[in-house]
Amino acid sequence: MLILGGGVNGVAALRDLALNGVSCALLDTGDFAAGASSASSRMAHGGLRYLEGREFRLVAESARERNRLIANAGHIVKPLAINVPLDHLVSGIAGSVARFLGLSRRSGPLSLAALEGALRLYEAYGRREHPLPSHRTRLGRERFPAGLPDKTRAVVTYFDGQITQPEGLMFEMIAEAMAQGPQITALNHATWQRNGAEFVIADRFGGEVGRIAPRVVINATGAWIDRVNATLGGETRYLRGVKGAHLVLDNAALHARMNGEAYYFDDGTGRMVITLPVGGNVLAGTTEVETTEPDDQEVADTEIGYLLRAMDGLFSDISVTEDDIVSMTTGIRPLRRGTGSVTSAARDHALEEDRFAGLDAPVLSLVGGKWTTFRAFGEETADRVLTLLGRSRQVSTAGRAYPGAAACSADPLAQENAIPSELAERLLHRYGALARDVAPLCTEAGAAPLPGAPDYCHGEILWAIRARGAQRIEDLVLRRTRLTFGHGLRRETLDALATILHTETGRPADALAAELRDVLGDPRLMGPRAHREEDAA
Repeated sequence: MLILGGGVNGVAALRDLALNGVSCALLDTGDFAAGASSASSRMAHGGLRYLEGREFRLVAESARERNRLIANAGHIVKPLAINVPLDHLVSGIAGSVARFLGLSRRSGPLSLAALEGALRLYEAYGRREHPLPSHRTRLGRERFPAGLPDKTRAVVTYFDGQITQPEGLMFEMIAEAMAQGPQITALNHATWQRNGAEFVIADRFGGEVGRIAPRVVINATGAWIDRVNATLGGETRYLRGVKGAHLVLDNAALHARMNGEAYYFDDGTGRMVITLPVGGNVLAGTTEVETTEPDDQEVADTEIGYLLRAMDGLFSDISVTEDDIVSMTTGIRPLRRGTGSVTSAARDHALEEDRFAGLDAPVLSLVGGKWTTFRAFGEETADRVLTLLGRSRQVSTAGRAYPGAAACSADPLAQENAIPSELAERLLHRYGALARDVAPLCTEAGAAPLPGAPDYCHGEILWAIRARGAQRIEDLVLRRTRLTFGHGLRRETLDALATILHTETGRPADALAAELRDVLGDPRLMGPRAHREEDAA
């Protein structure tokens, strides 16, 4: 098997196939999780709003997979209470019914009556395995969270899941796959060229790796699927790219008011915004901008302004401004091509099979999907591959725990590695049971805090490079750590990361210096201040 693309769907397929004895090579021309997979709302959710679009199969699958994630990856996926402030008790229900029946695509206000009905169906889908608590409704301002606008008539609280370390879960899957034996390979920062039935593979930082002639090719490149298929020799039009941005906010008053819970609220136009606490920060999103350019990583001023206005209106007594933004994420959702508005576009996934001239192997394109359903999509893909290979499934991932979910406690971890208990707690919180692998690198000099980011130690960065394949500064700050959260990235932190990368990988200092300049000028990583400082210079 050759899997092109190291996003969550490609990684899920790799894990499933590896566990079922299929030899696989997964390649990503950038870093693992570098596309839409690392720009999500960090939610494991059933897709409550997809009920209006009558995507019942997707909602049922998503609710089931959400519950399985909480049960099998409890170190990373946690239950999350979500508050929905409502301005209307009944008004707007006609519009909701019309949208549900497919008679209207016009957005409109959400009413208590419509939400109550939707939640009863939504929760029914999630009752089969590991159910979450039922929703509750509050009427009367004395029972509302403080600071909600005067027009708020009701607050409904329901439950979904929060993925605290989405990239971490992907790296666990990659490691679990590679642990099945040397017949499994995962390579980031790779290049490939098709030469007839063969693929010539090279490492951007290490020269040619080899050649393979796969029996099946999986195109899991997300927003690049149609372009990759063109390179493979075919023409497809499967995708509709929709760019979404999130803001990472450092606002202590807002974080305290949210009290560990999320808010899903109307932006004033009938469109819903989600905001949730992530560590000491608040994540707010998302925007929806249609694009035909898969490499588009710009967060437009209009997107920033939209999210800031929405967040500034959540609580009447808490102001949210551009100064609160420490970083931003953006990614392009590879939605299935269709008509209508991007908000109403289908979120379901599809597995497309093609045969291209000059290529013996069939090509399976993984189109659409969402973070929560990655395991099910990977399973569907693996089943198709097994059929093509004439094999049968031996292992199911449905109830399989993720490696970091194993039992592990802080005190033995601290004692066995002679590290402070506080450090052991941090490692356990961050990596689950995999803290056992990280801790030996965090002793003595490895325990030294990272300059400008004392919550991380030197040993964690070594592990991110040695065990999780980080090669670039951006790999470290965006996908191996949460260094773009907190109070924001600092220059001394980036200098330290460049030094560690140079020592560990042997990459030239001048190349790392160029990367450092790119990071300092990137508003995704440094927040809007990167542009202000660039303009001032």
